Amino acid sequence: MTDPQSDNRKVYKGGWVQDFMVVLVFLTRLPIKPGFTFDMSALKTACRAFALIGLIVGGASGTVYILAAYMGLPLLVSAILAMAVQIIVTGALHEDAIGDVADGFGGGADKEKKLAIMRDSRVGTYAVTALIIVIGLKIAVLGSMPDPLLGFAFLVVAATLSRGMMTWALYLMPTAREDGLGHGAGRPDIIAPLVSTVICVLIAILVLGPQLGAIALMSGIIGASLMGMIANRQIGGQTGDVLGAIQQMSEIFILVACLAAI
Repeated sequence: MTDPQSDNRKVYKGGWVQDFMVVLVFLTRLPIKPGFTFDMSALKTACRAFALIGLIVGGASGTVYILAAYMGLPLLVSAILAMAVQIIVTGALHEDAIGDVADGFGGGADKEKKLAIMRDSRVGTYAVTALIIVIGLKIAVLGSMPDPLLGFAFLVVAATLSRGMMTWALYLMPTAREDGLGHGAGRPDIIAPLVSTVICVLIAILVLGPQLGAIALMSGIIGASLMGMIANRQIGGQTGDVLGAIQQMSEIFILVACLAAI
């Protein structure tokens, strides 16, 4: 994400294709056409496509999960491989975020200290503990599937819906800093989270069916809302790390709730 001023570069101008390219660069480490450049303000519109990245992340990890299972590997091993693929595709972006949030919220005495800890690149005990719980829960859920195909479906839906929740977080939550990702992105228009919701609902119903899809959607909302309320209480709003933590919390709630429902 560099300064989009050079004439020999393709500058972000909006539209679904470029919005998708923006969030692909922002939320993954997948290669994209050289020369495409944008600034953080592009996320104000492009965030409507957050959920679409979940199809890529969930689809890639789900494919590895189901192939490993059909090759005869235990589901726990298949689950670990699926999580490894997610981390490779995203560069551990959201895992890093929830770790920073855990360190900041757990170790800071006030808002300023919490925000300072969240920016510190060092990893503390709270972060390590949070990541063990988060990744462990995902592996445990996927390792408990009665059918690998169902695990594939859960991965796709959870990855999609949880990223869609970040769009609502940008819209509903004030920024906790006067700089950084959350502030630079700005508050999107209401159309962005509404479009994201339509995408999430369609994916949930098409992949899981109406009943299980509704459970996934509601559990994702609960997980995201819980993390959002904690962030509002702790630091008064959202940051880039908070957005990532919202994604992770929402994803966990979806996976656990869907497992409980089958």
